[in-house]
Amino acid sequence: MRILYLSNLYPPYVRGGAEYLGEEVVKELVRQGYKVAVVTTVPWPSVKKLSPELRQEEGVDVYRFYPLNFYHYLNASKFFYPFRFLWQLINLWNWHTGYVLKKIIHEFKPDQAISFNLMGLGFNVPRLLNKLKIPHTHVLHDVQLLHPTGLFIWGQIYRSWSMKVYQKITGWLFEPVLTVISPSIWLLQEHQQRGFFKHSHIRVLPNPVPPFQATPHIKTTAEPLRLLYVGQFEFHKGVFWLVEQIKRLKQRNFILHLVAVGQKSRVTELKHLIGEDNRFVVHDLMSQSEIDALYQSSHLSIIPSLCYENSPTSITKSLLAGTPVLAVNLGGIPELVEEGKTGWLYKPGDSDDFAKKVSWCLKNPAELLKAGLTGSRVFADRTLEKYVSQLVVSKVVKH
Repeated sequence: MRILYLSNLYPPYVRGGAEYLGEEVVKELVRQGYKVAVVTTVPWPSVKKLSPELRQEEGVDVYRFYPLNFYHYLNASKFFYPFRFLWQLINLWNWHTGYVLKKIIHEFKPDQAISFNLMGLGFNVPRLLNKLKIPHTHVLHDVQLLHPTGLFIWGQIYRSWSMKVYQKITGWLFEPVLTVISPSIWLLQEHQQRGFFKHSHIRVLPNPVPPFQATPHIKTTAEPLRLLYVGQFEFHKGVFWLVEQIKRLKQRNFILHLVAVGQKSRVTELKHLIGEDNRFVVHDLMSQSEIDALYQSSHLSIIPSLCYENSPTSITKSLLAGTPVLAVNLGGIPELVEEGKTGWLYKPGDSDDFAKKVSWCLKNPAELLKAGLTGSRVFADRTLEKYVSQLVVSKVVKH
């Protein structure tokens, strides 16, 4: 069976956990005997990249090309609103992507297609696949079909007429998708209440836990305790808010490790905010095995996002590593954290609630170890093998 995997980003080009998960899904598909081809984008190096370049990457055919537009998806922050608006218009129906994809499909002849994030590749992909009669499963990872930024920021209202127009267009473009997979109930409901996917087969299928690339670590209550943040160094991820809150704590029996994932455009700003406070360690570049080692040796992971998250990989990896989490109560996060058993939730933007809970955690390291032991069992059955098997099966059901 031949499977076409489509995503705007594919390692080494990443922004977050969805790209790493996509890579693991592709590798598992290959392990299970499927013939897989990846179609993804590459930043602009030259006019030659307008045509797809086929390379063998770890046994997988990977087609990389630059979808014709004003800039590459990863470079959006460098451009002002007028260019971003025009970029979004082209992204809704990128004729160049359609042309390239037709050529790849003619060459590869897929039986099925799986897509993750299509922002930057082109939202016309679902209608093209439908026209070519290729069964298509789309896996949701954020709210990019509901808002051009792919983000819902806490405290902001998204009910403008322009958003309604945008959602009408994207809803129509994704209407032919045969099967829609959502990792969280929250994310699926956000789409359904706006009229999306009325004719698709819909499933909630929690993300698998990527395999660890480090050996287990035995934790003790010895100080300093290790706190951990893994994610983008961006304001909407709450990392700057987190540093500000931690700096206010009087306790000094801990070290907070800050690990950058994806683009690291604000490392300098973050270090400036930290100043001379030696309770922080900033990691600019780390391999996956080094990050895994931190997950397994830490006492508490913190997820301070200021945007509505779907199903953060940082939570599932942390819990499987035996490290409980302190997370903001937003989006799909409460579906992953059992209050008082595998972690703790705090009210979004509430400095007092956050300080109270993190201080309690620092005073009760034995409770952290206990919660970590409980959490390590919760996602033990969320294997990549099971996930991929269900993903493939779910796509072949006919309307």
